[in-house]
This record gives sequence, C-alpha cells and structure tokens, in this order.
Amino acid sequence: MAAKPKEYFDIKTANQNGSYNISADSIAPDIFKSKFRNLTIVEKTFYLSIIFSVIILSIGMVYVRTKIIEVEQNTLDTQTEVTTKETQLKTYDQKIDELMGKERVIKQANDNGIKSIPENVMKAIK
Repeated sequence: MAAKPKEYFDIKTANQNGSYNISADSIAPDIFKSKFRNLTIVEKTFYLSIIFSVIILSIGMVYVRTKIIEVEQNTLDTQTEVTTKETQLKTYDQKIDELMGKERVIKQANDNGIKSIPENVMKAIK
C-alpha cells in the first residue's frame, strides 16, 4: 500500500494504516522544522553550545592521546639509549680490568726488557 497524500498522512497513524513508507513530501520533515522553530533563542543557544562543546572535547581528546603516545615513544627511546650506554660502560669497565690485570702488566714488562719489582707497584683506585 502506498503512502497516503500529505493531508491524510500522519506519523502516529502510519502503523495503523499499514504503511511505513514516508515520502519526501510527507509531514515528518515539517514536524521537525516546526519543533525547531518553536525553540527559544536561549534553548537554541544552549543546544548549539552543547554540540560545540562535544566537538571541542573530541578534538581535545584526540590531541591529548596523540601527545601521550608521543611522550611514551620518547620515553622508550630514552630508555633504550640509557640501556645501550650502560651496556657500553660495562664493556669498557671489563676491558679496563682485563688491561690492568697484574699478569698482563708483568708480561708486558718482561717482553719489553723491564725488570719487575713488586714493592714499587702501586694500584690506582677509581
């Protein structure tokens, strides 16, 4: 069954008449227009300010989440750099200990013809 002409069509009675087809020339768009026209300027301003606030808050949330992700990435980069530097420092300390070992110093002295006198050896401390 097709929708009835505008003068007979009503949203409340559409179900009773068995028609769910709402045409463009039906009364439904007029109902929304008339409802919006009946709002006062204060009500319109209030609703528009709510919509504007929701839009601004949505943009703000996206901005804040982006900044949080950026800070987390910078933190991870810094932690990776610190870990690399600590590993490098441990490697250098190990090499220093190997190079300053007593046996190696005595061996180098003997290889170069220097006589080792243990009483004259002093150990440097960090």
